[in-house]
Amino acid sequence: MKRNLHDTPQLSTSYEMGLKRVLLSSNESGCSITQVAVIELKAGEHSAKHIHPDLQDLFFILEGEIDITIDDKVHHCGKEDFVFVEHLKSYELHAITDVRMLAMGCVIETQRTKLYPMLFEPNLHTKLWGSTHLTTWKELPTQPHIGESWEVSAVPTSPSVITNGTWAGYTLNEVIRKMPEAMLGKAVATHYHNQLPILVKLIDTSDKLSVQVHPDDAMARRIHNQQGKSEMWYVIQAQEDACIYAGFQQELTPEAYAEKVANGTIIDALAKHEVHAGDVFYLPAGRIHAIGKGVLLAEVQQTSDITYRIYDYDRLDLNGEKRELHTDLAAQALDYTVYPNYRNTYQDQIDEANPCLDTEHFSVRVLSLTNPMRRNMVPYDSFVIATCVQGQCTIRIRSTHDEVSLREGFSCLIPAAIADYDIIPNTVETKLLESYINNAPRKSLKQLISQFLHWSV
Repeated sequence: MKRNLHDTPQLSTSYEMGLKRVLLSSNESGCSITQVAVIELKAGEHSAKHIHPDLQDLFFILEGEIDITIDDKVHHCGKEDFVFVEHLKSYELHAITDVRMLAMGCVIETQRTKLYPMLFEPNLHTKLWGSTHLTTWKELPTQPHIGESWEVSAVPTSPSVITNGTWAGYTLNEVIRKMPEAMLGKAVATHYHNQLPILVKLIDTSDKLSVQVHPDDAMARRIHNQQGKSEMWYVIQAQEDACIYAGFQQELTPEAYAEKVANGTIIDALAKHEVHAGDVFYLPAGRIHAIGKGVLLAEVQQTSDITYRIYDYDRLDLNGEKRELHTDLAAQALDYTVYPNYRNTYQDQIDEANPCLDTEHFSVRVLSLTNPMRRNMVPYDSFVIATCVQGQCTIRIRSTHDEVSLREGFSCLIPAAIADYDIIPNTVETKLLESYINNAPRKSLKQLISQFLHWSV
């Protein structure tokens, strides 16, 4: 086959900038070469960060100067320079002058290390205050006393089991152990020692939960050799007059706390909040709390199952026994401060990724979609957990074209190495929560000012 460059049409590139002329396509190559093309970029054009789980990219500069950043290391390239980008390496292109370069992609056949959005078996937990409502809402076979669905879990005693793709039947923990950086992101894998740091649950209450608190990281490590537990609640459904308790409404000393626990009046000292669908509460470690009756919510939390139960209304569990209390440990963990507001506010705008919460432990976005939306999360260097709380959608990975259907009441994990995807709503309105670790570089004050004033730095 012979082909002249100028006889081939100019096409858009996957970088959303510049134009390309394809000399050889994947359908024509008959091998692992996906494409050979000449790309032309204009001076100043800058691509978003890219990453490919099973593709290696090669660039040969024909004319001009370009910066190619690989894993945050900048390589300044000129005429006749060659650059090789391995799979699972992030990269971005920044044309310094007008640029012409030869580009080629090569697929690595790695079926057993293939990455895609992962779905999971139901991971249901029986609770004293559970009912059949959660399984009915998720359209699963009805089970009584189900209070929690652990949507995405790496807790060793109850890990999620993958149901789709080549990793079907494996636990999430097993796959993370094989490919920690590709699954979690390099920064997350390093900081959390190859452990998934987030646990996402759905919680449904047919009765009130115990009054409780969780320890912070320092206390949890000292006593339990685990990380602490800060969490967030997003209310999906709430019966009329449903409420939750979060924080103190009156100042208490540790002595006054102990007295109220002893005489059963601790609930009177708590701030009570009537709740509705869409309400959000952040519960940092140390904040006393309880969920009332008639609430269905999503909980995003640190991967920890440490709870100090303070008061349980003197009721009996499903075995006819009183549940254990941990009032002394709780007294050490509690933040006795009274805060002016315990409810989190955010803008729920249609077809936007609405910032809901940003903490050192995790970040959450609320997406209310009527149209498809691209989510390039590669710059965050983190996995993403998508939880559908209303409607149904398709999540399609841009680099591999793998896709999953996600419906109300279910979640998927998108590995960090492929976290550039489209969300296509399949219902009139689809609502999702995205949970991840925010490792995006923080802009300096000078950069923020210059961006605001349109200066160059």
